[in-house]
Amino acid sequence: MSQSPVRDSASATEVEDMTIQSAADTTAKLKDSIASVIFGQEELITETLTCLIAGGHILLTGAPGLAKTTLIRVFARSLGLGFGRVQFTPDLLPSDILGSEILNIDPETSRRSFEFSKGPVFTNLLLADEINRASPRTQSALLEAMQERSVTIAGKRHILPQPFLVFATQNPFESEGTFPLPEAQMDRFLMHTLVGYPSQDAELKMLSSHAQGELVGEKVDWSANEDRLSPGTLLGVMKRARQIHVDPALIAVVNDLVRSSRPEDSLCPKQIKDALWYGAGPRAGISLISASRAYALMCQSEAVRWQHIRRMARPVLRHRIRLAAHAMRDGLTEDQVVDQLLDRVQADRGNQALGID
Repeated sequence: MSQSPVRDSASATEVEDMTIQSAADTTAKLKDSIASVIFGQEELITETLTCLIAGGHILLTGAPGLAKTTLIRVFARSLGLGFGRVQFTPDLLPSDILGSEILNIDPETSRRSFEFSKGPVFTNLLLADEINRASPRTQSALLEAMQERSVTIAGKRHILPQPFLVFATQNPFESEGTFPLPEAQMDRFLMHTLVGYPSQDAELKMLSSHAQGELVGEKVDWSANEDRLSPGTLLGVMKRARQIHVDPALIAVVNDLVRSSRPEDSLCPKQIKDALWYGAGPRAGISLISASRAYALMCQSEAVRWQHIRRMARPVLRHRIRLAAHAMRDGLTEDQVVDQLLDRVQADRGNQALGID
């Protein structure tokens, strides 16, 4: 476990008031800074940055060596926030993450008292590395922290620093020694991002940089302050994203999209009803609106558009839909289901109603 100093941004820093242009410029600068050391992962960077602006948690799934952990460390370096890392293992206990009550004995009076010792979860940005390697008991220890931004130990509630974000990674190819994340915890993640291999050009650039003596993204200098976002600026961007307008008609579209993923709902297309075990819950719609607002801000848009919703639908919905066993055997994926639902909504509503030229 490793940890850098925590900065409680909400209490120690005044939140900046920002225009849409200044907020978009700030995010663009941050994106460029990260892309300069993370090659060939533009979609990953976009989705991670969107999740950050929306104030949500993100799960990154990909093969080893695809810069998942490096990306999060570079994000933490670029932000003026506290950073903590926990390597999840089967023997990890909930107290190893949350902290525990420690018995103190006064040497003079022999008076005994319990003092709470904070765990690594008390930070702004928590990297939960290989989260599916921990037991379900330990995984569930993060549920309250992710949803309530607090932890309860010995009946006493402790508030986490703000903002508090969990960036978790997992390897999709390993099954030995792993524990699949329960549905309740999967739903706590605003997005589930699939990390693919870089392009040939990007990988060649990575190898060339390494050959020149630079370990790409690995040398993280925590003492360097240049180009860091101040906590007030970051919170200002997050605040501005929450003010992005969402037309009531698009809210209704999001509602239809989410409800159509449920096999028992009348909106679910007949051709995919049998392929679904269960669909997305109400939190999916809330998450999709939040993510679309953040992405709209990055696109310098004062209002959410259909293209913003469509871009965010896959990472927001893919982990909230479960396919039936026979559908998975036939090669159907959650992304294909989401695409079918998007096409259906767009066909039913029409391009003009969705504001598509």
